[in-house]
Amino acid sequence: MQSSDAGLSTDRLSRVTDNIWILNDKPISAAGLQLPVRMTVIRLSNGDLVLHSPVRYSPDLRQQLERLGPIGYLLAPNIAHWMFLPEWQRQLPQAATFAARGLAARKQVRVAGLRIDRELGDTTPEEWTADLETVSVNAPTFSEVELFDRRSRTLVLTDLVQNLDPHRLGASNAAAANLLGIAKPDGKAPVYLRLLLRLGGRSAQAAAERLVKLAPERVIFAHGDWFEAQGTARLRRSLRWLLPASISGPEPERMVGTRVVITGASSGIGRAAALAFARNGATVVLAARRDDVLARLASECEALGGRALAVPTDVTDAQAVQHLASAAEEAFGGIDVWINNAGTGVFGAYQDAGIALHRRTIEVNLLGTMHGAYAVLPIFLRQNRGVLINNISIGGWAPTPFAAAYTASKFGLRGFTASLRQELSAHPHIHVCGVFPSMVDTPGFVHGANTSGRRLDPGPLLYQSEDVAQTFVRLVRAPRDEVAVGWPARAGQLAYTIAPEITENILAATFRWLLSRAHPAPVSEGTLIEAGPQGKSVDGGWLARKQIPPAGVLSTGLVVLGITACLAVAASKARRPSAPRARLEAAPRVRPGYGRRSGNA
Repeated sequence: MQSSDAGLSTDRLSRVTDNIWILNDKPISAAGLQLPVRMTVIRLSNGDLVLHSPVRYSPDLRQQLERLGPIGYLLAPNIAHWMFLPEWQRQLPQAATFAARGLAARKQVRVAGLRIDRELGDTTPEEWTADLETVSVNAPTFSEVELFDRRSRTLVLTDLVQNLDPHRLGASNAAAANLLGIAKPDGKAPVYLRLLLRLGGRSAQAAAERLVKLAPERVIFAHGDWFEAQGTARLRRSLRWLLPASISGPEPERMVGTRVVITGASSGIGRAAALAFARNGATVVLAARRDDVLARLASECEALGGRALAVPTDVTDAQAVQHLASAAEEAFGGIDVWINNAGTGVFGAYQDAGIALHRRTIEVNLLGTMHGAYAVLPIFLRQNRGVLINNISIGGWAPTPFAAAYTASKFGLRGFTASLRQELSAHPHIHVCGVFPSMVDTPGFVHGANTSGRRLDPGPLLYQSEDVAQTFVRLVRAPRDEVAVGWPARAGQLAYTIAPEITENILAATFRWLLSRAHPAPVSEGTLIEAGPQGKSVDGGWLARKQIPPAGVLSTGLVVLGITACLAVAASKARRPSAPRARLEAAPRVRPGYGRRSGNA
């Protein structure tokens, strides 16, 4: 919203379901376009109201709302829909204000004095989990939180779909709506937002796919005629520009009946993998230390169409991992895929961290994977089939300074994976795969220990958890021995193979220089020893804070630019005549023998 257009809301609430109401307010002016605006009100099972994208405050509107229940939450669902919140907050200081990621850092928000109690990622607030599911759609400089009411199968969007009726607009506004691609009946996100979301990479695609997989019966959004019926089909049409080709087109190959065990499933790559397999119809068995987080993730996976079982597990405990395998086999009759994904690390000079932290890193990364393989291989051998995937890291190919225990565990993990593959070569239907991701935007930096005394920054070239999750899915369909996620992983492997000493020296100098410039930070054990509440999402928020596209998008863009530049240069040279030939053609023709000086002259 760009202009608040002074005035009070005077419209009346309209009931959508037993617990959802909408209010259509007076249009706002957005860059000259008159946009109709809509607030959605959701009543939770405990009676509290959630005001999604509140419109202009008025005492009359407040009275209407409070007849439905106490106003417990104000939600700014994206970085544009917050202009009317300050007045609501002044009138209702007891209400909690939730917002899309990145809103609190905006200068206009700080100047307006808006209090943000919590920014929402891709995990649903605990207060809402009984009734709602949140989905976060992210791109550089943009984030939007979508709400799905499970009771009524109603999806609430904001700007991801706009569907203005041209017949209700003036001529210039109707032309603008058509130009932006937000005109009924083919309303979508406006063209500038579509460009941004394409820069969001696989994360934005996965979010759109997840919204469709929720199979909403109706879809409400902030601007234009919402979808009162045939919600899923109409949503798929509106999001076809963002959905993966297999989802917007023919139904993809499903994994119904495929039983997948994932360790380290509570956040990051593990969480992304669980959601990816569930979207494909697979049965997922989720393992991590945080049972409450796993239970909520299992519900999300089931909402996407897959079966799910949460088994709280510490992978450093061999008996607990055996119990995980037994629980999966008893519940679903076998295991088709086992993904050893749990991982951690300690960053800092080796001697500055307690040996217990180094030992724990080895126990989680290496022994945890060995425990997983030890538990599942007998099952695979009885079945005479199965896919074992070990998530290793670029650190398994090139050593990382100030992460000695991590590097030791990953080098060991790569050797362990290769050795198992050799042992099982006589079983052609049992596959052992190693995955080597480049740097990934995950909560791993808050989970790992940091004894360096410096604030860690993974840099600008970050892949997304969804990139690795999609690699897992592809490996199940077509197993391979070793797969890199992102070109930096292969580059690190090649560099260390060809010139190990030079590679070590460059990495050491680079890390020392980066540490010398990093801001101070407290020493922390993270969640290495004890599980904690922090870091429940798919990403670590690095790309959002840096407001940059993921490495997959950047790399593709650079390749396209490079090819375009080469073609342009080649075309330019092809059109330009060579200078010597031009001069020769311009010179007067000389007959043979003329113009030559005689040797006797």
